[in-house]
Amino acid sequence: MKGFSLIELMIALAIIGVISSIAYPSYQSYIQDTYYAQARVDTKVCAQALGRFYANGFTYVGGAAQCTLWSPASGTEAASQYTLTVPTATATDYTVVATPVSGACDGRCYSEQADGTESVF
Repeated sequence: MKGFSLIELMIALAIIGVISSIAYPSYQSYIQDTYYAQARVDTKVCAQALGRFYANGFTYVGGAAQCTLWSPASGTEAASQYTLTVPTATATDYTVVATPVSGACDGRCYSEQADGTESVF
């Protein structure tokens, strides 16, 4: 006799199912961590652009136009997982905030201010 019995195939499928149910959530967590790390990098890049803008005119007002407000690593704005905003930009201070496109922060929002203060909320 060649081949596998139905019982052997069902056992193999059950093992694959158990392994998949363990691996998939870990993979999703890894992907979310990667998106968050990219958002932090993009926030730093925007802060650097605002710093260059300040060096040219000694004000942060209007500097948000120097920032790409979605991650260039995503390829397109529609594919972006985080959105960058500059809600406050005064002559001497700014705040850059990265928020998930999906909505809720749940400890995944990140902000950076002109003095280098970083916040996670």
